[in-house]
Amino acid sequence: MNSKSKRQLRVPDRISGLPDALLWHILSFVETQDAVRTCVLSTRWKNIWASVPTLDFDQTSFHDPDKFWAFVDSVLLFRHSSNIKKFRLYMKGKDVDHSRINAWINTAIRRNVVELDLLAGHPFLSKLVELPKSLFMCKTLVILRLRSQFITNIPASGCFPSLKFLHVTFYSNVIESMRELFSNCPILEDLTVDGLLLYGVSLNLNISVPSLKTLRIWFDKDGDDNGASSYFINCPKLENLDVTEEFSSTYCWGKAKSLVKASICLPQHCSNGQPSFYRVKSLLAGISSVTDLCLSAHCFEVGSLPAYENLRRLKLVIQDCFCWELLTKLLKRSPILESLVLECEVDGCPQEDSDNDEGSLYEEDSESEEGSEHEEGSENERRSDHEEGSVNEQGSEHQWNPPDCVPKCCLLHLKIVSIRGFMGERDELEVAKYLLKYGKVLNKMTISMDHLDVNEKEKIYKEFLMVPRGSRTSIVEFM
Repeated sequence: MNSKSKRQLRVPDRISGLPDALLWHILSFVETQDAVRTCVLSTRWKNIWASVPTLDFDQTSFHDPDKFWAFVDSVLLFRHSSNIKKFRLYMKGKDVDHSRINAWINTAIRRNVVELDLLAGHPFLSKLVELPKSLFMCKTLVILRLRSQFITNIPASGCFPSLKFLHVTFYSNVIESMRELFSNCPILEDLTVDGLLLYGVSLNLNISVPSLKTLRIWFDKDGDDNGASSYFINCPKLENLDVTEEFSSTYCWGKAKSLVKASICLPQHCSNGQPSFYRVKSLLAGISSVTDLCLSAHCFEVGSLPAYENLRRLKLVIQDCFCWELLTKLLKRSPILESLVLECEVDGCPQEDSDNDEGSLYEEDSESEEGSEHEEGSENERRSDHEEGSVNEQGSEHQWNPPDCVPKCCLLHLKIVSIRGFMGERDELEVAKYLLKYGKVLNKMTISMDHLDVNEKEKIYKEFLMVPRGSRTSIVEFM
């Protein structure tokens, strides 16, 4: 094949023909080290990296820390004078150069940085870096993530005039000045606080942000429940709350009546008499105005739940140690519930001592709940259902006990039910049958049985064919 034929077969370089702005956008999705390497591709690519609006420096990509420091210096020195949209610095080494880090941050600020993501040093071994005052006064900064702890000497006024998204990570050596960040963000809308707290270490935060709409609290804890944290939440515009904690904290509520969505994950086991029991009650009471709730809970006793008068969509993540009576309570306490998702998890879970199973708090509070329930069907029919549910063939301690009276939501509002991770256990079957039988306006029930073989699926399918339907239009879809 002659050279002319080879040229004709050569695939054209379409990427190099793209406009500079599009190439900058493409390179903004890779680390800066890889973006710089493109300069050897051709003359066209020689200086493209120097105007990429995102700078992403990750020390873990370098074997020699000194080469990492030199690389960041070189990039900032030879980069063009265009603005920096995002600056990410990820360093987990023990030794850090404070003056250098401050110089890099100041360079990003001079280039009108919009998003700043900082992890500077090992969370437990490194000396803390003091953030430059220019950071607090930056007029272009909209997103700030502090993934390690810093010393923050916050000015008396004029802080973060444009900051809307803040992510702060705490560790065992809680820095007092970092607590003051929240109250110095006049237009903050989205706040995430997370981290790892060691045994005996507690975190006490006052989150009073008038403009805040979304709050996430995610904490792991190394040790037991000693030293519970506490949060005072005074956010009148708060709409979304996401809480994941290894051990439950104390929640004190100021103004937070605008809540729409809440996601609560509580891995801890707790029962009446334990301090964590009262903390869980306080948390659940504070979110009673939500319309959307996702609750993931192990075996805990919640006593009398608050009424969820506005709740329309509920997702309940069910652990293998879960007490099914919580579902009964939630159905009773959610009169306008329209959508129910039950997600069954089969992971192992350490059980509480059997002493905690005695004297369950799930005794009916008939005086407080009688007025919110609607009776439906004959008394004999309801009694029969209750007797069926109270017999657990597999001898499980946690079993489904149907409500004494059909909940109002089943009669008038519940339209969609989805059961994920269905294993064909007795409790799961009884719950599905009950909702199908008494769901007067139920449109669709979806049952996902990914873990079952063909024979088990067929057996369950035939069993559901015999279940009477409360709604003539309801369908059951097996997946």
